[in-house]
Amino acid sequence: MPVAVAGAMSTVPASITIIILLSPHPRRRALAFLIGTIAGSVVIVGLSSVGMGFMPVIPRWNQDELQAALGLLIGAFLIVYAVYLFRRKSTGESAMLVKITARFQSARTWEFIGLGLGLNLRPKALLLAITAGVLISVQEPSPLERTLLVLGYAVVAQSAVVLPITYWVRSPERAEGKLAAAYAWLQRNGRIVTAAAILAIGVFIAGYSLLQL
Repeated sequence: MPVAVAGAMSTVPASITIIILLSPHPRRRALAFLIGTIAGSVVIVGLSSVGMGFMPVIPRWNQDELQAALGLLIGAFLIVYAVYLFRRKSTGESAMLVKITARFQSARTWEFIGLGLGLNLRPKALLLAITAGVLISVQEPSPLERTLLVLGYAVVAQSAVVLPITYWVRSPERAEGKLAAAYAWLQRNGRIVTAAAILAIGVFIAGYSLLQL
């Protein structure tokens, strides 16, 4: 779950979700985008989890040591990524969001599914999903447990998409103003907040993994 929470710490999916919800005809677009993001997570984590079982070297490794080593690697990655976010300018993400928004008027429903799937191929999202799949695999869970863990990761990792859509569905009119304010706040402060949260999660995962060695 800490890996899934780290996966949720990104302003891009949240910003795109809010843009979709504030655009004309948002219901179909938001549902398609949600399906794409969840499906992408499930496929990547599921394939990683199942695929690791076919590697003959994995069962011979000590599970605790393997998990600790993976935890150290992912913790170190998150710490480095957080430092990168602190030092990075946000102009690149803003330009990308403007480009995506410009295509919304002519985009078809299936393109929003593709957009959701594509967000799972970002380097950070891909690395975390593969790591989660490996961590699930080394536990050698039953098929039901594996399925629940994969679905759980997908929902938590995509909570930046799930939560705004759920809030909007309950009351579209009331949500519109708050979502617009949330989008403006994300553009001003989202990168710093994300970096701080990822740094905290990275330090926690690395520290906990060191204690397991």
